[in-house]
Amino acid sequence: DKFAFVSDSSLPAKPFSYVYSTLSSRLGSDFCIFPSGEWADVPSSSGYGLEIAIKSHQWVTLNRAHAEKSWELWRTGTLHNFMPYFRMNAIPMLPSNNSYADQRNYGCLDEFWYMIALFGTLHQPNAQQAQDLHLPMFTGSTMRISHNAGWQGECDTFVLWSKYLYIGGNNPFNSFYSTLDAASTPHGGNFARPGWWDTISTHGLRAIRHSPFLFVRKFIDNPRLADGPNFVQAYVANVLW
Repeated sequence: DKFAFVSDSSLPAKPFSYVYSTLSSRLGSDFCIFPSGEWADVPSSSGYGLEIAIKSHQWVTLNRAHAEKSWELWRTGTLHNFMPYFRMNAIPMLPSNNSYADQRNYGCLDEFWYMIALFGTLHQPNAQQAQDLHLPMFTGSTMRISHNAGWQGECDTFVLWSKYLYIGGNNPFNSFYSTLDAASTPHGGNFARPGWWDTISTHGLRAIRHSPFLFVRKFIDNPRLADGPNFVQAYVANVLW
């Protein structure tokens, strides 16, 4: 069993049989890890170095063991104090003032809670020293801990964060984005909010089907098909069959 978190503005990017086959073939859980500039950090309680919380997309896919553990940990109060402990959103956010190990921490509880509840926080004596960390039952296995780490893990859901669209390394978001025609380019959002679609073409729908993603977001209600009369029929024909 797999437990996939999707939002009300998400759509499947593949037929159900493909999604089911892909997720059921993976033993671990899928987390799409933000570039390290988005991670949260506070001085370590040991008095030396930093304690770091890794930030991921909310749209995670958990295996049964992780889902059951998450349920039990949340039910019993584990890490309910995360937001004040890491002083989340305590400093007004600006586009240019968020970098790795700067103790300026932004985000929502569900962007951090699952990772730290299941795998713990990192204790980094020297923030400038890179290391590789193996996480059991984490799809992708090895996590790169460094000031310039890009997207990591397994990103099941496409979402457009303009700030990180062109970041180097393994970047499935830019790879997919580059296949879209002009009529299918989503609105860019901003440094705090992701982009969205209100219009897409048949070419864009086919690009979704051939992308590496299992889900895509954000779509507004009743989006417009740029080159046809009916978005729903075109989406079913080009993406879900």
